[in-house]
Amino acid sequence: MLQGKKDRLNPACKWSNDPGDDPPFRFRDLGITYDAGFVGLPASVADARKSFATMRRSDYRQPSIFGGAPSVRGTVKQVGSAKAGEHFDEGYYVYYVYEVGEAKRGEGKAVLRKGNVVITINVSGANVPGRLVRDGKPIGNATAQAMIDVVAAQAIAAVR
Repeated sequence: MLQGKKDRLNPACKWSNDPGDDPPFRFRDLGITYDAGFVGLPASVADARKSFATMRRSDYRQPSIFGGAPSVRGTVKQVGSAKAGEHFDEGYYVYYVYEVGEAKRGEGKAVLRKGNVVITINVSGANVPGRLVRDGKPIGNATAQAMIDVVAAQAIAAVR
């Protein structure tokens, strides 16, 4: 079951599942952020292109302070039913595994630019067979991509 969460320090739309009370546990998180520049100052397409390129360079090197370089990275030609050049202008994807306190999680991140708006879709999760989170196995790249595909069209459609 997915539940929305509100975090005053993070403006992202966030959803997390409820893995239940008994193992095995399946932890899944999804977050979507939109960046259209500073409040009161409309971002130009040139600013969004520059921001997108900076994010891509950074994410291609090391998308998380808790993990190393991504194991998968590349240009997004299609995400879900949305196609580059038709529904969004440009996009990239990275997948990596990070570790916090001996607990590993797999994370996929799709960053798309549509006009002056940069959309980031993050998904992460792990499958934990018992009570110890450190015994969990990170979600794989295919699972992360499938989760992103489910919400991509709606995330892109929200940009008008």
